[in-house]
Amino acid sequence: MGLLYSHFVVLKTLLVVIGAALTLSCGRSARVYRMPEQRSLDLGPDPGGLGSFIAMDDPIADEYIVKDISPGRDFRRWAFIAPELRFRVKDTGNLKFAAEFTVPDVTYKVTGPVIVSCSIDGRKLETLRCDHPGDYHLEASVPDGWVQPGATVHVTFSAAPRWISPEDGAQLSFLLRSAGFTR
Repeated sequence: MGLLYSHFVVLKTLLVVIGAALTLSCGRSARVYRMPEQRSLDLGPDPGGLGSFIAMDDPIADEYIVKDISPGRDFRRWAFIAPELRFRVKDTGNLKFAAEFTVPDVTYKVTGPVIVSCSIDGRKLETLRCDHPGDYHLEASVPDGWVQPGATVHVTFSAAPRWISPEDGAQLSFLLRSAGFTR
């Protein structure tokens, strides 16, 4: 009876149990399974990147600004000498360009009527005469072929006359609220 409780017997029994378990688990050969069919999910367009329209208080508005528009997340931003924005339009059929801006009373008192023009990739699209201070909406149909689907489109504005600061010579054109391509 003393051998049953010895260290030798417990170790021997343990080795037999492990050996039996290994022998039983190795009895069958592995099966081959066909790889499941792979499918791509259509999740739509990637989020982010340039779109066809932007409001100046949008958190990503700075990505659309190329030059000469004041920084910040204000409802309206100052347009300086040659303001330029960039857009990417997916569908170009029946396309219109629209911009909302303000000619402030404080600059109008000095400049008088202001003529605002906009161009798409260097081609003049529309001109608007602003004969009083206040809000304006510029809208024009974009001729076919001017904008290519998915390509970056540059829109520039010009204004004359511009208000020139007597202190530092800064030139202000108008306050831009939103701009972009619509249908």
